[in-house]
Amino acid sequence: MAATQTNEDILYQPDENPPPLTCLGLGFQSVMGLLTGMAAITAIVAQASEQPEGYLGWIFFVALVVCGLGSICQTFQVWRFGSGYPLVVTTGSAYIAVCISALLAGGPAMLSSLIIVSTLIQFVLVSRLSLLRRIITPMVSGAVLMLLAATVMSVLLSKLSVTPEGASQIGAPTAAAVTFGVLMALRLFGPPGLQQWSPIIGILSGCAAAVPFGLIDVESLTQADWVGVPFNSRPEFDFGLGVEFWALLPGFIVVNLAAAIYSISDMVSIQQVSWRTSRATDFRVVQGALNLVGLTNVVSAMLGALPTMVPPGNAARVAFTRVAARRIAIYGGAILIIVAVLPKLTVIITSIPGSVFGAYVTVMLALLFVQGMRMVIHDNLDARKAIVVGVSFWLGVGFQNGLIFPDLLSGTVETLLSNGLTVGSVCLVVFTLLLEVMNSRRKRLRVKLEPSSLPSIDSFLSDYASTVGWNEASTDRLRAAGEETLSSLLPLDDDASVNGRQNLIISAHRVDRKIELEFVATSEEGNLEDKLAYMSDQPEIQDDRELSFRLLRHYASSVRHRKYHHIDIVTIEVESLRT
Repeated sequence: MAATQTNEDILYQPDENPPPLTCLGLGFQSVMGLLTGMAAITAIVAQASEQPEGYLGWIFFVALVVCGLGSICQTFQVWRFGSGYPLVVTTGSAYIAVCISALLAGGPAMLSSLIIVSTLIQFVLVSRLSLLRRIITPMVSGAVLMLLAATVMSVLLSKLSVTPEGASQIGAPTAAAVTFGVLMALRLFGPPGLQQWSPIIGILSGCAAAVPFGLIDVESLTQADWVGVPFNSRPEFDFGLGVEFWALLPGFIVVNLAAAIYSISDMVSIQQVSWRTSRATDFRVVQGALNLVGLTNVVSAMLGALPTMVPPGNAARVAFTRVAARRIAIYGGAILIIVAVLPKLTVIITSIPGSVFGAYVTVMLALLFVQGMRMVIHDNLDARKAIVVGVSFWLGVGFQNGLIFPDLLSGTVETLLSNGLTVGSVCLVVFTLLLEVMNSRRKRLRVKLEPSSLPSIDSFLSDYASTVGWNEASTDRLRAAGEETLSSLLPLDDDASVNGRQNLIISAHRVDRKIELEFVATSEEGNLEDKLAYMSDQPEIQDDRELSFRLLRHYASSVRHRKYHHIDIVTIEVESLRT
């Protein structure tokens, strides 16, 4: 078991408070990219669905307000809502196609009905997130981040040199080069206090370089109103379940699940990069974040607007700025709400040249790719997992760039397979399921979470070790690991044992020279992975519980503890001893 990992580069952890000016600047940086994307998404949906004039202004206004409030609320944890991390919320680009179909079929009323019902289904899936633990693994989450970075990068790099009509041909490359050069110089050589400002300094430098080449639309800036709220364009809310509704509902459910998988990858990643001392992933954070996104979706639907999601770039932003303070998202959310009522400010931000914004996002995506790679490697990467990640990644990249059987694909099939992120994610899930099915059959035992269950657990582990042909020394090691895991999970006091749920389900299966044990139970607060890492830095044994943690570190080759609401899942691997 490795010693505690550290990330001393972090300037501010989630529970620390930077100065107000720093919060304002970083809050602006956290949402400036979202504004352009939200404007583009709402414009595409409104125009493609042939909605009345004014609908675009309304749904963009609602998107800014709802996403602003959602970003602020994500920094808190109230019951099962919120993450406690600086996760910003934005309009979901994954929903563009299904939203257009819904608006064409039945207008805003149909769209609202589909969003609300599919969100209710999402709430159910999130409450049972533990059932997907063997599919949404750190390997899958990390590979999805790598795919996201690679597929978006292929599109982004092609637009760095795109020049608006009438502007100088060297303007876009010059602005992009200035932005990229300033960003890299500050990130590589700048002092820590200045590095957190590198995104905004880089973008302002790029914009300054773009002005002489006519890349910024000054006329639109002068014509935009200072203050305005499009209340007159609000559509009436109506909830109906017609034939078209049932035909479109499966598409919304699938997109909801896909968006959740993308977001989960970032929610897992941001927990790894936000603390100076690394912590184990807490899936209650993931559940809380997804539940809050569901709540913002319901509010957005009732106002006739588009669904929201947590974009998979929050972790990369933290890694780049080295600031993970919750207040950053609070300031960013407040900026979105302010921008909603200031049309001129919206035009100013959305007029940032594409080449400048592209250079900035290129650096962010590079960090996102590395973070995904780190997650994959740390998930006990073996030969089978390596081929799953490698094949899925390159299939996604190949289809994204039209390199795989381009002449044989057409129509709906071509549309589906042209999204490399979707293709790669489906491959990852399918291959992961195949690995799970092909693994040796799991043997299970159900007991009470209490000391008296130890003889039953010991007998269960001895029988299983004998079944797979382990020698006596290896069997003793497995039994000892099972005993210490049980001891670590037991409540500290009798009242907790009496009042809590006490069922413990143990499953065992063989993977090469190892036996993987999974303990599914309800235990005390705290994470075994964090405790084991803490023990590695402590010279003295203070109590019996600490002794169990130390012994578990000795017997198990790996320990993973996933905490969900109402359920704890501890997975340990014990390697057989060579004879």
